[in-house]
Order: sequence, then C-alpha cells, then structure tokens
Amino acid sequence: MKKLYKILLLALVIGVASGCARQNNEVNNQKAQEQISKKDDKSTSKTDSNKLYVSFYPIEYMAKEIAKDKIDVVNVMPKGATVHDWEPTAQDIKNLSDSKMLIVNGLGLEGWLEDVKSSLKNTEIVDSSTNIDKIKAEEEHDHDHDHEEHEHDHDHEEKEHDHDHEHHHHGEFDPHVWMSPKQARIQMKNVYEAIIKFDSENKDFYEKNYKELDKKFEELDKKYAEVLAPQKDKYFIVPHEAFGYLARDYEIRQVPIEGINSDSEPDLNKMKELTNFAKSHKINTAFYEMGESDKIANSLAKEINAKTAGLSTIEAKTQDIEDGKDNYFSLLEKNLDAISQAR
Repeated sequence: MKKLYKILLLALVIGVASGCARQNNEVNNQKAQEQISKKDDKSTSKTDSNKLYVSFYPIEYMAKEIAKDKIDVVNVMPKGATVHDWEPTAQDIKNLSDSKMLIVNGLGLEGWLEDVKSSLKNTEIVDSSTNIDKIKAEEEHDHDHDHEEHEHDHDHEEKEHDHDHEHHHHGEFDPHVWMSPKQARIQMKNVYEAIIKFDSENKDFYEKNYKELDKKFEELDKKYAEVLAPQKDKYFIVPHEAFGYLARDYEIRQVPIEGINSDSEPDLNKMKELTNFAKSHKINTAFYEMGESDKIANSLAKEINAKTAGLSTIEAKTQDIEDGKDNYFSLLEKNLDAISQAR
C-alpha cells in the first residue's frame, strides 16, 4: 500500500512539474511572440515610406533641426561622399522608390537625379531652390570689369572651365545656394514647407522649430552683412566656384582656382594669370578647400608672398560633423571669419 502511495505521489509531482513547465513554455512563447511583434511594429515604423530622404548634408541639417525626433530624416549620400560626383547604388534607388518624399537642392546639383526619376514614380521630389534669386553659371566668371580680367574670364576660362570643372556645373544656374545665409534662409523655408506636407499632424511642433531656426539664419545673415560691409568689392581667391551667392549677397568677389579637385589642376598659364591678378590687387590669402589638398593654394601663396587658409564648401558630411565637432552653422561662421580676415 505504501509502495502504491509513493508511486501515486511521484506521478502527481511529475504531472504538476510538467504542467508548470508547459505553462512556463506557453508564457515564454507568448513573451517571445510579443517581442517579435514589437520588433515587427518597430520595423514597420522604420520602413522607407516613413523616412524623409534628403540629397546632401546642408538639407539634412535643416530638416533635422525642424523635425527633431518626429521624423526619420535620412541623407542618401554616405559620409565623406562628394556631392558633385556621387552616384546612387541600386539599393539607394530602391530605398528612394519606396519613400514618400525626397528633398533635393536642385539647380542641377544632383546630376544623378534625372537618370533615376523614372524609378521614383511614387516619390515626391521637392526642389529646395524654389524662390531663390538664381545666378547664371557663367556669371560667376565675371569677377572684374577691366579688359585684362575680361579676357581672363572669357578667353581662358571658357576654354579651360568646361574641361576642368564640368562636374561642378550641372545646369544653367550656380547650385551653391546653401553657401549664403541669405539664400539658405529661403532654402530652409522650402524644407520646412516640405516637412509639413510630409507630416501635417505635427505642424505646430515643426512651426516652432522652424521659427527658431529662421531666427538663427536671420542673425547670421546680419552678421555676414555687418562684418563684410567695410570690405565691399574685395577679391578673395577660392578653391572652386562655390561662393557665388555669398559673394553677390555680401558684395565681395570670388576669384576661383581651377583644378583644385583631385582629378585636375590649373595649368601654368592659369597659375600665371592668378599670380598676376593677385599681385595687382594686393591679395594676401589663397584659400584651399577644408579637407582637400592645399598644394595649389600653397604654390600660389608662395608666388604672391601670401598666406593660405581653409574654407568649407559644406558639400560633404565629414567626420567632424559626424562627431558633433562641426555643423552647418559653425562652418558658415568659420567661413565668415576666414574671409573677413583675408585681404
């Protein structure tokens, strides 16, 4: 009898244990399923249709300052890529085709866009250069009015520019609107209006952030005007023609060095012209592009007994930007300091 009792008791313990194990397994399975569901929900919320794509860093900065954490703003260009030369991969095109909106600079800057537009039938493409006071690309060469410089602008540059700098002018107009705070303020408003269209439910939130950012642009515009006003009509030698809007808006004059990029360099005749021009106008600084080679600027500086300094064209997202050491505004301010100190 005792033996039978022990057997029944053992069976009862095993049954209870098995039941508990089954219950625990069911609970664990349910929890696992809940985790999977949560991941699926998170994955769904991050699909490309809910991502706002932008074409390069300055627009990314504007969009993120306005949208904050309400929208997943994605820069289609990888860190370090140059805006004039970058081409999207098949995966990039797939991501863009699945998205609702892509905000671009416009004015031909995104040379790749025409080739992929047919694949972006469901993606709204927003041109952030709307309402910009555009500069014709060829106007940038007209940096003086006397005969010698007229020949420099039209005889030499028309022969050399198309060969050396073709990748910098993709269209009829100069695309570098973001380099001038005055024009960038207009561009930023276009970005804001696109964001409201992308997500109208949070309009009040975006409007508040937009007004704060607009105030920063207004203050920077005034600072540029005040600092550069005493230097009206001065010339400054720049790596390439990225400063046309800045020069026009604040009444100074850029003199571009051709071939500063890695794929080409100015020939001896061009260097001689730049040297003579710099000497005759008592230019004491040759600018190079930050993050790029300063070889040409150094060579020119040696000829004219001048110094060299860096300017940023803010065309690529650098490691310093990634690390938070710099941003769009800080680089515009650094440019102002450098240009104002040059003579």
